[in-house]
Amino acid sequence: MNTSTGNDTLKESYEKVMGELPRILPIGYLLMVLTGMLFNYFKFHYFGINIFQYASVFDFLISPFEDPNILLFIFGSLLVVIFTFVADKLWKQHFPKSYKRWTLNWMNKGWYKPLSHMLVLVLYIFYGAYIYGAYTYSSVMRQADISVRYTDNETVHGKPIGKVGDTLFLLCGSEVKAIPLNAYVKEVTTKLNED
Repeated sequence: MNTSTGNDTLKESYEKVMGELPRILPIGYLLMVLTGMLFNYFKFHYFGINIFQYASVFDFLISPFEDPNILLFIFGSLLVVIFTFVADKLWKQHFPKSYKRWTLNWMNKGWYKPLSHMLVLVLYIFYGAYIYGAYTYSSVMRQADISVRYTDNETVHGKPIGKVGDTLFLLCGSEVKAIPLNAYVKEVTTKLNED
């Protein structure tokens, strides 16, 4: 029995994957950064904060790794994508008539599959970010207050929303205070939207 053919095929597959890796990794990291940006946007949007006024490029580059929930969502998404591809293939093989009706008979068009997969992925990420923002909002409301003391011994109490760059965001009653941690400016106050 000759097993060299099987080993050669495995080696060729391995080399093909390793050859594509330098192209796939930057795209994957870019998608992770964009997902992190979207999640951070919704996290602070619920409190009426435009995160893009306070964040630097570096904050967005590390955003997927700052919050374990975002990282968990990204890796969980890979499992969802794999499950979706397998379910799509099985549905098409075992129930072709219902698959044809569901896809409006567009399944044989060249543009349908890439467009439908992209649309589902984008909607899934936006919906996940929206839910994450609502979850963060409710968890901030349940937190205990913290105190921030300035060099002149003035103290501010509030619920910590998060930190972006050198700015700490506190929910003080119905106001959101942006406190620069290493500047001469004492604080920036924004009213929380009541709707």
